[in-house]
Amino acid sequence: MMEDDDNVIPSSYNQHSGLAGMQQHGDETEIDTKPKIILMGMRRSGKSSIKNVVFHKMPANETMFLESTTKLQKDDVSRTCFMDYVVYDVPGQVDSLMDSAIDYTNMFEGRCALIYVIDVLEDYRPAVEKLILILSTLDRQNKLDNAHLDGRPVDPSGRQTNVSVFVFIHKVDGLPDDQREEFQKNIESYIRDEMFHSDDIKLNFKTWLTSVYEYTIFHALSDVNEKLIDYLVPTFEDLLHRLKTTCCMDTTLLMDVSAKCYIAKDNEFNDHNKYEMCCDMLDLYTDIANIYSQQAYDDESYSCVILQHLNTQEVMLTKYLRNNLILVCLLQESCLKDRGIINQNIRKFSNGIGEVLAVQSEKPAGFRSKREENSPR
Repeated sequence: MMEDDDNVIPSSYNQHSGLAGMQQHGDETEIDTKPKIILMGMRRSGKSSIKNVVFHKMPANETMFLESTTKLQKDDVSRTCFMDYVVYDVPGQVDSLMDSAIDYTNMFEGRCALIYVIDVLEDYRPAVEKLILILSTLDRQNKLDNAHLDGRPVDPSGRQTNVSVFVFIHKVDGLPDDQREEFQKNIESYIRDEMFHSDDIKLNFKTWLTSVYEYTIFHALSDVNEKLIDYLVPTFEDLLHRLKTTCCMDTTLLMDVSAKCYIAKDNEFNDHNKYEMCCDMLDLYTDIANIYSQQAYDDESYSCVILQHLNTQEVMLTKYLRNNLILVCLLQESCLKDRGIINQNIRKFSNGIGEVLAVQSEKPAGFRSKREENSPR
C-alpha cells in the first residue's frame, strides 16, 4: 500500500438524506414512535428467551427457568444497544390481533419488524395458523412490507408503516443437523400455502433457523437490524468495503458491542464461522476489560490479536467507535507492516460513521447521538 490520498477514506461521506428526525425523552408516546421488534408466537416457543439472551446477556441455560409471559411487555433497549428501539414481547395465549386484552393501537406504527417464533420441537401447524391470522389482519390494514411487490415506492425517511416479517424456526439445537434444512423447507412451504388460501396474502418473509444455545440467534437478529435501518445500511457497507479494499483486509464488520449483532458487513462477507469467532473475541475482550475497569469500552479502546489456526496467522483488529458500535477487522498478519496507514484509515472510517450519525438538524430514527448517550435519563 502507498501512503497517498487515494488510500484514505474520505471523511466527508455525505449521505445524510433520508434520516428521520425524532425527539426522544423516554415517555410512553415517544417510545411508541421508535423502531420496534415485535416478538410473537405460541406459548413457550422461546420469545422471552430470545429477548433475555440477546439484549440482557442472560446465560442460555438459565432461560429454562423463565416463567411464561402473561401480559404484554415493552422493553426499551436503548440503554445498552446501538439500536434505539423497543422490543415488544406479546403473550403466547393471544390468538390474533383482534384480542381485546392487548392494545395494538401504536404497536405496528412506524418502522417495525415482526418476529414470529415457531418451536420446531412442537407441531408447527397450529403456530402457522396463528401466524396467518396475524398476517391477514395486518394485510387488511395495509401494513405488511410488500411495497416492492406492488410497485409502491419505499419511503427513505424511515417513517414508513410497513411491517417486515421474519419467522424464527426456533430451538433447532434439539434437531440433528441433517434435518434442519428439511424442517425449514417444510415450514416455509406450509406458510406459503396457507397464505395463498387465506385471502392470497402477498408477502416476502424470511425464515431463520435459530437457537439461544448457538450464534444463529445473533445472526438472525443481525438480519432484522439491517432491515430496520435499510436506508442506512448501503452507506455503512460502502464505508466498510472501502476500508477493506484499501487496507487489504479479509473481513470488516460493524457490530453492536452489547447485543453481538452486526449492524453492517462488507458486501463480500458470508462466513458464519468468522462471525462466531468475532462474537467470541468480543465476549473475551469485554470480560477481561471489565475486570480492570468499570467501563469495558471507551473512545480509545483498541485491540490487536493474532489468531493461529489452520497453519495461517490471521489478525483481528477491534476499534470502539461510538454509541456501542465497534469495528471488527480480520486481515493477514503480513498486512501489519502498514499499521500506520491502517490506523489512519480506521480513524477516517470512524469520522465517516460519525458524520452519518451526527446529523445537525435532524436525529436519525432508531439511533442515539453522542450527547444523548452520555446524558442522564
